[in-house]
Amino acid sequence: MAKHILVVGAGLGGLATALRLAHRGHRVTVLEKTDQVGGRNRREWVEDCRFDGGPTLLMMLDPFEKLFRDVGEDFQKVLPITLCDPSYRVFYSDGIQIDGTPNMARMLQEIERVSGPKDARAYPEFIGRIAALYDASIPNFVRNNFQGLGSFASPRQLARVLKHKMLSNLAKQVERTFDNERLRMLFSFQTMYLGLSPYDAPWVYSTLAYMEYGQGIWYPKGGLPTISEAVAEHAVKRGAEIRLKSPVQSVNPTSVTLESGEVIKADAVVVNADLPYARKQLARKPPKKPWRNSCSAYVLYLKVRGDLPKLLHHNVFFGRDFKGNLDALFHSPRLVEDPAFYACVSKRSDASAAPEGYMNLYLLIPCPNQKFPFDEAQRQHLRDQVFNRLDNEVGFDPEDIVAEKSRDPNTWQSELNLHEGAAFGLSADTFQSAFMRPQNTHDGVYYVGASTIPGNGLPMVLISAELVEDRLRRAIDS
Repeated sequence: MAKHILVVGAGLGGLATALRLAHRGHRVTVLEKTDQVGGRNRREWVEDCRFDGGPTLLMMLDPFEKLFRDVGEDFQKVLPITLCDPSYRVFYSDGIQIDGTPNMARMLQEIERVSGPKDARAYPEFIGRIAALYDASIPNFVRNNFQGLGSFASPRQLARVLKHKMLSNLAKQVERTFDNERLRMLFSFQTMYLGLSPYDAPWVYSTLAYMEYGQGIWYPKGGLPTISEAVAEHAVKRGAEIRLKSPVQSVNPTSVTLESGEVIKADAVVVNADLPYARKQLARKPPKKPWRNSCSAYVLYLKVRGDLPKLLHHNVFFGRDFKGNLDALFHSPRLVEDPAFYACVSKRSDASAAPEGYMNLYLLIPCPNQKFPFDEAQRQHLRDQVFNRLDNEVGFDPEDIVAEKSRDPNTWQSELNLHEGAAFGLSADTFQSAFMRPQNTHDGVYYVGASTIPGNGLPMVLISAELVEDRLRRAIDS
């Protein structure tokens, strides 16, 4: 029997939930605070340059393909994608560069060039180990609505944990594998996407490196926001209603009150807003103990005159003190003296992203969340450090910036309701992962997105939609 279900927030998790439910014949209404769909995966424009507003890496294709397959569509027909190869170019502070690639032969050549034959010989076994870890962890620990501690810690599950050393320390495992410090950085920094240092992360998160090097990084024509837009379009085709500029004031299990005062009744409510904000501000049910947040990010969207041919689509710059940088982000929040950062030029894969003679330069500089107040002094310091590094490495001249926008911890919170300006949501540390991560239902309200199970990142958000649909189906059919 069809039900009326409200979805609060048109981020990718909310849109995927709406598409799944509308496809099942339910009446779905999506309520979105801002003027466009996508949440963090939204589109940004600086004059005539187009940018991905938040995520820029398309990895782990299976959840994307499964969503469209489950509603009778073909993901790669709806959204043609191309492989980014090399995946990205890495710039080290000593001038060494390495091009990461999923092509095994070329990656071995790169490793031998920067490190020698011993580390090159270790690489295939490393990829095999993290591939097996991925195959064991995703179906058994990620795609799972655990009903209790017993289902999470069953003998079979514990055997998997022990066999693959899932809870051992990631940084130490990588250090045992590779002698070269550059490679240790290269194959461990990915946990920053999850809001924690690799020195604090369990080995199971090395699956992120497998996604990059075993499966590859992809790009959908038009940018990652086209994914959110396509999901929204297909949800509407199946009868869902998406109401933009409709900020919500409060929620309960059977109704939503908008800031306008309008009350909308429903059979169920799914909230896609950031979980700490949603629980405290919308549901009025804050957690008994505070959750731990990820770091934030200072993001610059720059329209730049000319070209910087040394930059690929994706680029990573490591600072002089890798561990100290991480400590400043996650343990002792402070101004980062020589920040690591990420640079993206999507025009490399899609000429329509910027006009001829210009480039769309996206810079993401990890920084502490609002536990360390972000002010003009910190903003200027980070700009100076990053611009100087780009000048030295690739010939960037700040005078070539024609126009720009930016986001920082303060605007992540004010514009998208991310608690403490934590750009990546709740940290995915050991005690906020799997069964111990906040669950997707509480006091009759359902939750979807990066801060609930199973975790951060677009693929996990799509799996989150799978899991919340499963919980709703069980409740509705019972």
